[in-house]
Amino acid sequence: MSPVLHFYVRPSGHEGAASGHTRRKLQGKLPQLQAVETELCYNVNWTAEALPSAEEMKKLMWLFGCPLLLDDVAQESWLLSGSSDLLLEVGPRLNFSTPTST
Repeated sequence: MSPVLHFYVRPSGHEGAASGHTRRKLQGKLPQLQAVETELCYNVNWTAEALPSAEEMKKLMWLFGCPLLLDDVAQESWLLSGSSDLLLEVGPRLNFSTPTST
């Protein structure tokens, strides 16, 4: 079974604005809501015989990151929930196109 690699991306510019928009929409339903934090997670099905080398990992992290930000991609999530926090994962989106879609 091939491993699945996870790449977590901190929100930049427009994703940060989307978090604010999401918070404002949710506060209508949840007035006690104080903040919303988001991150993107890319899951890569690695099919090679061996795990990726350091050079391959560097390329993958570059691929998923923003060229204007340094260290915005990690292999562990930045979202750590406290005792009064709610951590909610949404996804994956199943309505996307790939090069092999017909």
